[in-house]
Amino acid sequence: MFGLLYKDLLTHKKQLLSIVFVVGFFLGWTIVSPLADPDLNEWELDLVLAFSSIAVMLTVEMFEQGIFGADEMKKWQAFIVSSSDGIRKQIGSKYVFNAAFSCIVSNILMIFFTAASAINGTDVNLAVMLLLQFLWLQLLIRAIETPFLIRFGSKQGNIFRMVLIGLLTMGVTIYGLFGDLSVFGSLESFLKWLKDYLTVSSSYIFYLTPAVTWIIYYLSYKISCKLYLKGGAYYDK
Repeated sequence: MFGLLYKDLLTHKKQLLSIVFVVGFFLGWTIVSPLADPDLNEWELDLVLAFSSIAVMLTVEMFEQGIFGADEMKKWQAFIVSSSDGIRKQIGSKYVFNAAFSCIVSNILMIFFTAASAINGTDVNLAVMLLLQFLWLQLLIRAIETPFLIRFGSKQGNIFRMVLIGLLTMGVTIYGLFGDLSVFGSLESFLKWLKDYLTVSSSYIFYLTPAVTWIIYYLSYKISCKLYLKGGAYYDK
């Protein structure tokens, strides 16, 4: 499996360099913002850091989804099948790669969030908690969509991904146009409510979410192993 992980690093090194640039930009922003405006309120800094988390995680999501395409060849599949325990190693390397990459990026973000907190002198626990939730959401999305990518190939599997994102976007848009937004109050009050909800009202979320996510992630891996051979019908020669 380590050989397959190393292959993925070499195959996608150009994309990784572009990811480093994007992540570096937002990491720099988390430090520059409190330096440029030392009087940033706690909720304003939390908002900046939360936006950085979303932007970085979306960038990571696009990269991780693309690591399957390079291996979608019938010749490569035949080689993997003929190797000792090849399917388990092939699929496992993808799951390990994505999980490790997401966790590494999240930890780097967390270090810079802590630095921003020290510079600004305010509490950024809300931003850190949101970052952790974004991490688990990222892994959950990987767990849901990967079996489809394995079964139908990245091109056809993306159809499911686009439909899911389209439905979610449509739901949020419809609620934004016709729903009652007054329940959220001002942005500042909403962030204060969210912080209280995550730290006081529902602290059990932080105990259950990681465990549930890793279980689903492992089950997704087992499903993908069983679907790998069927996906060959959609691969190039």
